[in-house]
Amino acid sequence: MYGYYKAPLNPLRISKDGIYLQIKKDGNDLHYERTVNNNSIEKILLTKDCGIIINPIESQKIRNKVTPYLLIEFEKSIFVEPKDTNNIYITFPVDIGVFISGHKNYDLLDAFTLAKEKYTLYGNPRNGVICKYHKSPVFTSIPSDVNPLINGLMKLKLINTTDRWIEVTKSVFDSYEMKVYFNENLVSMKANMKILTEKIAETEFVDSGIKKGMKKALEMFESTKIAVTQKKYTMEDGI
Repeated sequence: MYGYYKAPLNPLRISKDGIYLQIKKDGNDLHYERTVNNNSIEKILLTKDCGIIINPIESQKIRNKVTPYLLIEFEKSIFVEPKDTNNIYITFPVDIGVFISGHKNYDLLDAFTLAKEKYTLYGNPRNGVICKYHKSPVFTSIPSDVNPLINGLMKLKLINTTDRWIEVTKSVFDSYEMKVYFNENLVSMKANMKILTEKIAETEFVDSGIKKGMKKALEMFESTKIAVTQKKYTMEDGI
């Protein structure tokens, strides 16, 4: 489903995994329709033809979302050896963006997700942050059964800087710096989690896919020209 399409293609129709998407001629203009989980939208495109790019996009970039933060809870806790570094693989929810392109630029036309949406509070009620919540199995190698239209796979490097064994049960990320890569079978990201104390860690994203040859997805914040200065998120309320 991910890729570039020329619209209209008499017309352009995509139907996959509960997603129905169509662009057809409507007089001198184009008509866009999309249905996901019984939720439908329609838009009129004032153009005779255009390019359509369908990409996975950074989590929480869909307009009017509650929060930019993503909390991933592990189904099984991880114990990290003192002064050691290890890699694990966890899943994350995928958002899908539909971009309209032409004249060497692009803009977001539509965005949606097939992943279940749930929210939680990280930290105390007074100073904590609301996060999109996702519970993930933990893998020590790349699994083969991740649906790229619903979940992506993150390679998370756990760096224990302390002199003690540390139990890790979750990671919290700021989605402004997410770097998403994909191919037809997999959506992926890389991230680091530096453990500073028993309760404090820093998370940051790495600009790379987890397999060779993966294509970098269009960046939502690049297209909307939002300046981002914070590249790390500090987890201060438990890991």
